[in-house]
Amino acid sequence: MLKKIKKHISNLGKKPIKSSDQELIETELINNACAALLIETALADKVFNEEELISMQQTLNKVYKVDEKDIEELINESKKKVSESTSLYEYTRLINDLCNYEDKIRLISNLWSIAFADQHLDKYEEYLIRKISDLLHVSHKDFIQQKLLVKETL
Repeated sequence: MLKKIKKHISNLGKKPIKSSDQELIETELINNACAALLIETALADKVFNEEELISMQQTLNKVYKVDEKDIEELINESKKKVSESTSLYEYTRLINDLCNYEDKIRLISNLWSIAFADQHLDKYEEYLIRKISDLLHVSHKDFIQQKLLVKETL
């Protein structure tokens, strides 16, 4: 997935793009970056159970418009990347460049939903969400607020 994102970024400067085409490309890049972070969060505790899988599939499909057929590919690709300790910076830099603060808050909320999907918050999941939140320049107050909001809905 990181290769796809890098390819899109490198292609952006090669030819003039109509504004509607650019919007579509940016939306796809954002969706893929957010999807990658969701998957990273689900895999953070090295336990990928059915509840997390279902929650992640629903979020990827509904919120980030990832086709159901692509979800399995994204999951398998991210599993490899997690084991290779891929940097989160590539994803968060893209999100910082293309998203507003409210979009970032929504992403943090979705990350908490994935982390709480199995009714257990693992310390590695929480650490990863905190790290992503910091890289996205989301305030600690909003980080905690989203955690509590998601936890209350369980």
